[in-house]
Amino acid sequence: MSKKILLQIVFWIIIFIINLALSPMKRVSTDQFVFELLCLSFYIFLFYLNILYLFPHYYEKERIKYFLISIVLIIFGALFLNLFHEIGTMHRRGRHVEMVAIFIGFKQLLWMVLVFLTGTIYSVQNRLNQQMIRHKQLMEEKLQTELQLLKAQINPHFLFNALNNIYSLTYMQSEKAPESVLKLSEMLRYVIEDCGNEKVPLKNETAYIQSFIDFYRMKNPGERDIVFTHEIENQEIRIAPMLFIPFIENSFKYSRIEEDTKGYIHIHLIEKEGNLTFTVKNTLFTDRTILPGSGKGIANVKQRLEIIYPNQYKLNIDHKRNEFSVVLNINLS
Repeated sequence: MSKKILLQIVFWIIIFIINLALSPMKRVSTDQFVFELLCLSFYIFLFYLNILYLFPHYYEKERIKYFLISIVLIIFGALFLNLFHEIGTMHRRGRHVEMVAIFIGFKQLLWMVLVFLTGTIYSVQNRLNQQMIRHKQLMEEKLQTELQLLKAQINPHFLFNALNNIYSLTYMQSEKAPESVLKLSEMLRYVIEDCGNEKVPLKNETAYIQSFIDFYRMKNPGERDIVFTHEIENQEIRIAPMLFIPFIENSFKYSRIEEDTKGYIHIHLIEKEGNLTFTVKNTLFTDRTILPGSGKGIANVKQRLEIIYPNQYKLNIDHKRNEFSVVLNINLS
């Protein structure tokens, strides 16, 4: 037996007991017991007629008709039960009996109004719950669709940048061109296969970041102030893939580290007890022209964070005169 049905049974038993307790007679007779049982049957009939037929058919479309039918049913029910009670007490006459009849009639009218209102409130609440569940399902479907679209934007963007790097190595006839193709193959495998999953181990994301930096170093040999440190307490803790790369790509794009040896990129990744902190800082030159479409990757990450980690992350982007910094905290536990 479901919890819902059990609660309804308990509800009707309580009403029956209250009615017996409110009996004007000192002792509850068999006739009184049968009469209260008949009243309860009518309450139950009225309640389920309301929630199963009247409310679904009339409440939304013809609300005035719904209330008119309700009033007619309640009045008819009160008259019917009062008539039944009078028939049962015809052999008794007197002022006391008349007062009891008035009390019982008023009591039945009040109970039917309460039962009908309870059925209406129950139906309204049930409909609201169904609408909330449906709304939640639609929102989840919408968020999943949006998330898939956002993830789909990652692959072409990454491939475009990687092919540009390989083209540069090939154009310069670098000996590292074959190695860069192999590195690209490893990175593509991660992007295409692993990133298709909702979450990946943090160690895989860390390895990808390292490969990304190594890939860049192949294109730009020589000393560069590029630092990547990571302190991971739980290597297997899972995270949404490709969250950090747009920030790292942004740092390479605007640090001018290829042109100026004074430029720097410092990346730090720390995870402890499920709390992850990602930091990236890079030099910034205000005189550099911002290319069309810049910032789309970061906007993408912000959307993904809102979908995947609502109320679980804090993102702080600080834009100073000569430095751009990003600090992202995520609670992964």
